[in-house]
Amino acid sequence: MERTKSRYIILGLSDGLFLGLGISLGISFFHSYNLTFASILLVGVTGSLSNFFSTYNAENFVMGLQIKEYGKVMFARDYNPHKITKMKKFKNLTYSEISFISTLIGSFIVLLPYLAFFFIKLKQNFSASIISLVISLIILAYIGGYSIENKKERIKEGVKTAGIGLMIALVSAAIGILINTFI
Repeated sequence: MERTKSRYIILGLSDGLFLGLGISLGISFFHSYNLTFASILLVGVTGSLSNFFSTYNAENFVMGLQIKEYGKVMFARDYNPHKITKMKKFKNLTYSEISFISTLIGSFIVLLPYLAFFFIKLKQNFSASIISLVISLIILAYIGGYSIENKKERIKEGVKTAGIGLMIALVSAAIGILINTFI
């Protein structure tokens, strides 16, 4: 169960960071601080809810397949699909909650510089976006290399994961520029 929990923590954090970065760099160059902040918050909550229900549905699907397999291999007297279903539904709900919370945390990490700028009365949207990008890339690099023992491979995987985050941020910024230019 621990491995599965870790999977959903990493999934959620990464999704939250990617979603937040995409919005942050996609609209912050051209729109107000308030719109950028509200958009990141909205996308973070929506992404968290989406991850919750997607995780739950995916785990329930797998659970249904497993119950069918158990029925084929277990002796008839040992097979109780209701007991198995109840046990697995609890795990599925736990995994869904983990996915929800970690996605929300990932999105909130991107929001932190915007909150700091708001509280110290600075309205430099671009600076908050850059700080969000740097913090997010550091966290993504850590997540990417976390489970690898070899230091060289850990660094390589961390850089690769941060690079993917940077690519997503740059594509989002380019889309934001195109939308602002043509719409």
